[in-house]
Amino acid sequence: MSKYNLKELWEHFYGCKVEVKDYSGRIMYKSALSDSKNPYQPTIEHIRPLSKGGSDVLENIVICRRDTNEEKADKFPAWIANKKRWHAVRKKGSRIAYIIEKDES
Repeated sequence: MSKYNLKELWEHFYGCKVEVKDYSGRIMYKSALSDSKNPYQPTIEHIRPLSKGGSDVLENIVICRRDTNEEKADKFPAWIANKKRWHAVRKKGSRIAYIIEKDES
C-alpha cells in the first residue's frame, strides 16, 4: 500500500495524457483509474517491494497495468512481465531510487 494517490501520480508522471503504455508495453487508460473491473486499469507498483526493504517514495514507484503488477508481485530484482524479462537497477548515487530495464539476453 502506498501513501500516494493514483490520480495524482498519473498527473505527475504523464500529465494530461489519457493513454500510455506501462514499462512492459501494456496500454493503460486514465479513464480506468478507479475501475477495478477494467483490464486497462493502472496501479501503483513499488520497483523494490516494501516487503523487501523498498521505500514508498516516487523514485521507487512506477504506474503499471494491474496484470503487469500481478506478474511482478514482490519479485526483485528480476521478474517476467508480459512475456519479457525485466530487472531493477539502482540509480547511481541513490540507495532508494530504482529504474526498470529490459533484459536483452
